[in-house]
Amino acid sequence: MAGCDGGYTTNVPAADVIDGKGLLVHTYAGKPLAPEHGGPVRLLIPHLYLWKSAKWIRSLKFMDDDVPGFWERYGYHMYGDPWREQRYTND
Repeated sequence: MAGCDGGYTTNVPAADVIDGKGLLVHTYAGKPLAPEHGGPVRLLIPHLYLWKSAKWIRSLKFMDDDVPGFWERYGYHMYGDPWREQRYTND
């Protein structure tokens, strides 16, 4: 679970953040990542929908069970694969 400023969270399987699939980004073009783009640290998971690439990361928590994050509690898909068009819970 990625925890961010303002209490925002998003759940991401560990398999999607290891082996270079997910990145913790702190610079762009050699400069610190600007706050409007998620600085000081942003989670970037290019193969999932953008709500999984959370801005302003404050914590990463590895959990035994898949728990919905902020948007997932409001009906967004638990995984969010754009190639499968997984936008909402029943997609």
